[in-house]
Amino acid sequence: MNLIINNHIIDSNLEDILKRLRQETDGRFLKDIAKRGDNIAITCAWHKDGLENHPSCYVYNRTDNNEVPFGFYKCFTCGSKGQLYQLVSRCLNCGIEEAKQWLIDNFSKTITEELISLPTISLEKNKIEYLDESILDQYAYFHPYMFKRKLTEEIIVKYKIGWDKEKDAITFPIWDENNHLLGISERSVNSKYFYLPKDIGKPVYLLNFIKKEHIQEVYVVESQIDALYLNSLDKSAVALLGTGTKDQYEILKKSGIRIFHLALDGDMAGRHGIMRFIENMPDNIIIDVLLLPEGKDINDLSKEEIDNLRIMDKTNYMRFFTIHKN
Repeated sequence: MNLIINNHIIDSNLEDILKRLRQETDGRFLKDIAKRGDNIAITCAWHKDGLENHPSCYVYNRTDNNEVPFGFYKCFTCGSKGQLYQLVSRCLNCGIEEAKQWLIDNFSKTITEELISLPTISLEKNKIEYLDESILDQYAYFHPYMFKRKLTEEIIVKYKIGWDKEKDAITFPIWDENNHLLGISERSVNSKYFYLPKDIGKPVYLLNFIKKEHIQEVYVVESQIDALYLNSLDKSAVALLGTGTKDQYEILKKSGIRIFHLALDGDMAGRHGIMRFIENMPDNIIIDVLLLPEGKDINDLSKEEIDNLRIMDKTNYMRFFTIHKN
């Protein structure tokens, strides 16, 4: 929808507005401005004090969506979001009312005939906002770490695994089960640092591909690397980004998958996760458990070792867990 300020419609070209902002700050802010589908990507004016290397903030460039006003911005790295005049306020270091007047004076050609109230955009945590997949282009690089973790080039390309040069981290796009891009998680190549975007919950990683391909038998693991590795071995897999949540169980109940092979890590947390998974799934779902060596995850094992793992059905595993849980 149109951005309306004090009965004035801001109806100039959004790219012109952003370039004018950059000009008036002598290039201090918004050094990168690029069209990305329905949005314009800009370098964020907030995190890294406006000096990030790649644009991660998107500004909405349409007026025909009644839910989102023209110029609404969101940074998918730091989470900053708001109305266009708030972006102006930040860049020009002025108050909100001054920022509104700057937009009216420079970019409003139309005055509305009646007072129109601008609906408030909900910033609730449960408000789902999807990313434009063009954001992944900036990470479209191979890195030796990917191959060190046994990923194939085919898997890297299919699942759009990338490398963030600035953070020296591997990037993993996270989609929901309906193929909407929710965010990008990152794993440092030099440490155990793992970043999961805020406010997206924990979807089931790669479930969108399982549903598109109508697969009814999958392996379930904890980490993204584990799921990608199994897929490289032609074993369809999803990851829980941990040991599982109730929301994930509900998603999987509705997924159409009929057979689950649980391959969570070989530690106490993994074993508890397996029990919770079994207890939360319907009786008519077939579940078996791969018994991983203590302290190991799937990515630690060779294909031959995985193929030779001991397997238990869910009933026997529950008995086994009860005996050995202490």
